[in-house]
Amino acid sequence: MITIPVPLGARAYDVRIGGVSPDEAATWLVAAAGAPTGVAVLVDAQVGRVSPRVAPLVAALAARFPNVRRRDLPAGEACKTLAEIGRTTEWMAASGFDRGALVVAIGGGAVSDHAGFAAAIYLRGVPFAIFPTTLLAMVDASVGGKTGVDLGAGKNLVGAFHQPRAVIADLGFLATLPPRERTAGLAEVVKAGLIADLALFERLEEEAVSLSAPAEHRDGENATRLATIIAAAVKVKVDVVTADERESGRRAILNFGHTVGHALESESAYELLHGEAVSLGMVAALSLGVSRAVTPVAVRERARRLLAALGLPVDVERRLSPAVLERIDVDKKRRGESVRFVLVPTPGTAELTDIPLAEVRSLLARTGPAA
Repeated sequence: MITIPVPLGARAYDVRIGGVSPDEAATWLVAAAGAPTGVAVLVDAQVGRVSPRVAPLVAALAARFPNVRRRDLPAGEACKTLAEIGRTTEWMAASGFDRGALVVAIGGGAVSDHAGFAAAIYLRGVPFAIFPTTLLAMVDASVGGKTGVDLGAGKNLVGAFHQPRAVIADLGFLATLPPRERTAGLAEVVKAGLIADLALFERLEEEAVSLSAPAEHRDGENATRLATIIAAAVKVKVDVVTADERESGRRAILNFGHTVGHALESESAYELLHGEAVSLGMVAALSLGVSRAVTPVAVRERARRLLAALGLPVDVERRLSPAVLERIDVDKKRRGESVRFVLVPTPGTAELTDIPLAEVRSLLARTGPAA
């Protein structure tokens, strides 16, 4: 078991990573959450169907807390709408949850975002905790307190900062994670290495073959390696969030690859998984860095090789349609007529740059088929 503290004063919590039994998880949650008056358990419906770990976990929570009720949410991005948030909060009210209640998320990043936002606004704020079930959620979405849902205009345009009371990443959930979802999660690990941890980036290069191997070819040693890699990525995010919780400055480096990535993801109607879109967005951001003489071509190609070796898409050039470029105009990182981009001069370092929208569109149009 690896425990990573998130030292945010009164909002501090721990991220636990490893093999966890339902009883252990429930015991840890008791220690983290105290004595809630009820527990609203929000579960990704697909995870609830395929994972044998969900029912025992809910039962363990019911054995320790009062008024434990479960609501299954539409799988994936479909739960990240204001309409679904309305359904959840109406259900919470009908279930009698008061300000002493606890919201618990069991699912991937979408469910974590949904549960956190519902907790942030229900009765003007109740606590929540997260059991991330995907690699992507374990390394990114469950840590840092960003919550929210999508609008038709784009991804994550409505939300709130609301830190969880606990994050318990049971690696057993990854056993039933579809290979494509698992691969997509590696994109955020690559991101962490590129922006802040050269050693992690180099380790990913060394272990790309084992990390991309099918589940049946992965042994216990590889599982241990994966746990330490997840922990390294989480540590990057924790360090950044601790220094800048509300994204007033440095935290924005965590958006590396997300401006173009979110545009691609939204334009695909979420057929692209988030990690796949971020992989493409990182290649686009590196290309912008090359165009601005910030990123050496060799660095972009090195990152592209790693992403491809892990099984992630890198063919962003053919995907940059005019519609994708238009979506960048409503990105939440826009400031007036500029968008804040994260550029990488060398692996392990990042810098923030406000680039005029006209220049972004021009550079990307020249890169892709929009020209």
